[in-house]
Amino acid sequence: MSQTTPPERQRIAFDVSPSVASLLEHVSEVTGVSKAGIATAALLDALPALLARADGIKKRHGELSQGKARK
Repeated sequence: MSQTTPPERQRIAFDVSPSVASLLEHVSEVTGVSKAGIATAALLDALPALLARADGIKKRHGELSQGKARK
């Protein structure tokens, strides 16, 4: 009998406003998905845009740093 090991996961904690907590609770009640599951799915959906934003900030920072070094 073969037993598969679940993928390693890291736990993080974050605080949300009361309105976000209420919305998460509502979606959880309607869908039957845990609040953590909803937050994980939302984060995964948002990752491409977050990565693009971070890359843009990094690129702009490099451009600004090079501009200051030339002066």
